[in-house]
Amino acid sequence: MMRTIWLWGLLWGLRAAWPVAAGEPADLRETSAVIDALKSRFVDADQLNTKTLNEATVAGLLQAIGRGAVLVTNDAVPTPPPPPAAGPLARVEVVNPAIGYIRLADVVAETVPAIDEELKKFAAEKVEGYVLDLRFADGTNYAAAAQVASRFLPNGQTLFAVKKAAAAPEMFRAGPLDAEVAPGLTTAPLMVLVNGETRGGAETLAAALQARQRGIIIGAKTAGTAVAWEDVRLTDGRLLRIATAKVVLPAADGTMSASVFPDGITPDIPVKIDPQVERDVIFNATTNVTLTASLQPRYKKKGMSEADLVKVFRGEAVDLPSPATRKSAGTNGEKNAEDEELQPVKDVVLQRAVDVLKGIRALLSWQAENPRH
Repeated sequence: MMRTIWLWGLLWGLRAAWPVAAGEPADLRETSAVIDALKSRFVDADQLNTKTLNEATVAGLLQAIGRGAVLVTNDAVPTPPPPPAAGPLARVEVVNPAIGYIRLADVVAETVPAIDEELKKFAAEKVEGYVLDLRFADGTNYAAAAQVASRFLPNGQTLFAVKKAAAAPEMFRAGPLDAEVAPGLTTAPLMVLVNGETRGGAETLAAALQARQRGIIIGAKTAGTAVAWEDVRLTDGRLLRIATAKVVLPAADGTMSASVFPDGITPDIPVKIDPQVERDVIFNATTNVTLTASLQPRYKKKGMSEADLVKVFRGEAVDLPSPATRKSAGTNGEKNAEDEELQPVKDVVLQRAVDVLKGIRALLSWQAENPRH
C-alpha cells in the first residue's frame, strides 16, 4: 500500500505537462490542475521543472505520512545502539512493605517461562501491589507480549492486533493463568514503568495493559515503534524505508482504532528523570543493594525537620543550612559526618510508583475500616 502511494506521487510529478483527462479521478484531476496552473501562471514558472516537481511531490507525501516512511542514504542508515549489559530476562523483588517489583529486560519467547518462574517467588510473600518495570525493554515477539499480559488480565480479553499492509490483522487475546503463578496478579494494583526506550513487544505490553485500564503508566512517553519495516532501493541509491505493520488497540467504543505507532504511549503520571541517571539505576545498580535500600536516603542532615526528610525522600529540593550557619555552630565552615547532605533517591520513577501504591493501600485500608463512607 505504501509503495503504491509513493509511485502515485511520482506519477503526479511526471504528469505536470499533461492535459487533464476527463475520465480520471477527481482528486487526480485537481492535483494535475494545480500543477498546470502553476506552470502557466507562476511568476517563476521556469523553476518548476520535472525534477523539482517530483522532489516536491515526494517530500509532500513523506511529510503527510510522517514517521510511516522515510528516505535515507547509505551514509544515513542508523546504526543500532549497542545492547545493554547482559542480564536476566525477568527478575522480581519484594520492595517493603508488600510491593512486588517485576523487571523485564526483553520480550522474547523465553521471557514467558522466565517470568513465571520468578513470579512463583511471590507466592510465599504478602504482596498487595505490583510494579512492572519495562524501561529500556524491547522485543519483537508479540505472541510473548500477549502471554505476559495474560498474567495480569482475565482470560479471553482482547489485547491488541497486529495490522499489516497486505494481510488481515492478527488478533491477540489473554489466555489462562497458571494456578502456580503468584495470586492476585489480575486484581492487585499495578504500576507500569516506561520511558523513551520502551519499544517493540514491551511497548505493546504496556499499551495493552493501559487500554484495558489494568495498570497506571508512569514515566515518559514510549518510542512509538512500528512492528515491521521494508526497505525499497531507489535508482539514485537511496532507501525508502516504509512501515508495513503496526499494533492497534481496543478503543473505548470497542473498535480496534487506537495505535502505538507512531506516537507511542502517553503515561498517566509523567515523571522527569535525567536519561543517563535512569540508565545507570537500571543497568549499573549494585547487585548487593536491594531496591528497598536504594529507595531510602543515605544520610540524615542534622537539624532537618521531618517535613524536609519527607521532601528529600521524594526527590524534592529542600533548604539546607548555609556554610555561615555551620561556621557559627563551631564547625569552621567544614562538614563533618553529621553535616553530610542527604542524597535524594535517584530512581524517582520507581519512587513515584511506590508512593502511589502506598496511597492506594492507605485508601483501601480506610475504606475497609469505614464501610459506610
